[in-house]
Amino acid sequence: MLGASLVTPTRSFGPPSCSPRRRDRRPQRGEGLGRLRERLGREHARLQAHFHEVLAELRGRDVTHLGAPQRAARERLIEELARYAREGRFPRNYVSREPLPIFIDPHGTRCAMARLIESTGHAALVARVATHRNFALVRELEGDAALQAWLDEFGLTAAEAGRIQPEYCFLTKAEDCFCNQLGSEGTQAVLEGVVVEGPSPEEVGVRVDAVHGTTTAKVGDMVTADVVHRGGETPIGHPVLVAQAGDFNTLISLELDDQFVAACSSEVPPLAKEAAIAGLLAESDAQCIAALKEESSVWGESICEDDSGCGCVAQERGASGPLLVSTVLLLVFSRRRRRR
Repeated sequence: MLGASLVTPTRSFGPPSCSPRRRDRRPQRGEGLGRLRERLGREHARLQAHFHEVLAELRGRDVTHLGAPQRAARERLIEELARYAREGRFPRNYVSREPLPIFIDPHGTRCAMARLIESTGHAALVARVATHRNFALVRELEGDAALQAWLDEFGLTAAEAGRIQPEYCFLTKAEDCFCNQLGSEGTQAVLEGVVVEGPSPEEVGVRVDAVHGTTTAKVGDMVTADVVHRGGETPIGHPVLVAQAGDFNTLISLELDDQFVAACSSEVPPLAKEAAIAGLLAESDAQCIAALKEESSVWGESICEDDSGCGCVAQERGASGPLLVSTVLLLVFSRRRRRR
């Protein structure tokens, strides 16, 4: 089974999972298509790398306890999995906004386990699972007597079958806590500044102290925020960044020591102001992740608790923990209509 990423958003089916948070900001022309292509490419590369690792693990296992027929059957399955990985035709998620395992997608593309089972002549088992448990995790199918009998016959353990299934909720901490909340292909400039009195009580004013990227704003100018990221107080004199996408300004509050502290479902270290600026100006998710990993390797870690793909940090937190905070990260503080 694969952890497939969204291709076309429709109704949501299947189990809950971790997913990139949606940015509450004005979309830029061409932004969605470019990001989608990049993520599909990264997901395809991730899956091939995953199967490469799994194949090495399966081939390295001590199987002397298995009978000769089981060892031969197991070896045939390993070779079939290698062919599957080389072909690179993996299922795609057409049914949910969130990554989830898919046994067979609407175009008939099989996941790895479906391909292996079907290759041994057990098409009826594949059809039954696809009909009744198409979005199930391997661990959720361990009680299926027919599947367990198949695993025994072909020399695989339930744990190995679970390992063949990629992480269905893979997401880096950089994406979860920064890139998918703040990054945008439409961000042209980032302004450093401090909060000053706005033109009205409903608006937050920022005095520009430094400029990064392409903008008409200059040092000494005053700009106002359309959205305040991470709602809360922005007292006068507080250091901030302003991400500019067209005529839309998103204010990002910094700590007094000029560090950015993320409030999200994952534990991550503070970001130096320079790293945050580099992430905001990144032209792609991959560049954003790389910029944050330069600051600390923690930002490149998966938000999943382990390598099984069976649980995500965000799903385990209590309602009063960081997950609740992250659901209100993009608080619309004030949105003013501009005259063009």
